[in-house]
Amino acid sequence: MMQTSTQSEQQQQMSLLPVPYQPQQSAMMMPTASMQAENGLIPMQQMGSMAPALPGDGQDGAVYIPPMYTKPRAIIPRYRAISGLLSVLIVIGLLCAGVSYYVNASGKLTMLSQFYKLAPPPNVKPTAAPVLADPKANPDFGPAYSIINSATTNSRIDPISHASAQPTNIFQVNQTIYLTYSVQHPKTAGVMIIKWYTNSSFYQSSPPVPVTTNAITGYTTQKYTQPAEGKVELYWNNQLAIRLYFVVR
Repeated sequence: MMQTSTQSEQQQQMSLLPVPYQPQQSAMMMPTASMQAENGLIPMQQMGSMAPALPGDGQDGAVYIPPMYTKPRAIIPRYRAISGLLSVLIVIGLLCAGVSYYVNASGKLTMLSQFYKLAPPPNVKPTAAPVLADPKANPDFGPAYSIINSATTNSRIDPISHASAQPTNIFQVNQTIYLTYSVQHPKTAGVMIIKWYTNSSFYQSSPPVPVTTNAITGYTTQKYTQPAEGKVELYWNNQLAIRLYFVVR
């Protein structure tokens, strides 16, 4: 009796403990398979089997690609191609003709031909050199004329005595001009200098010639490489004695 009472007391104590809450799923939240079938729904377990197979899933199969329509390119007729080519050639020909006419009318064609040595340059007429007038025949005398009283320009002299053989005052280019002179007895020794001029401009001077009190005769030469109106002056101790005129043609 004691054990029976003890067990009943334990059962009463356990029944007095609170029971944990267990939510119950309603019929609306969990449709059954029959209800899904009636409504035409597909169970989630069967949707995976209806999806198309993807490459790499272990299922090999051909992929169907629908045909695509491509519009073919229009073929140009032959007569149109030929007419277009002829038009281009005609335009190019007209452009070439216009450019040729322009360069010919403006004189640039001749310039280009001469630049590329396709045509010889035009003949250039040489400019005629002005004719030089005959020189003054009479010489000019200076303060020292009494010392140097004789001087002459010559085209030729005596090879032995060096005396004047062919006096003249007209010479040719590169022709030797011989100048002969005579110095009389000066009272004191001095120096004679000869100066040459070209077109009234100083050309050159000869080395000084020392002269004692004795009378001397001598000559010097000069040559001109271009036409010119020349003159020569003889000085005694820096004083003008004689000035002669000549021309080189």
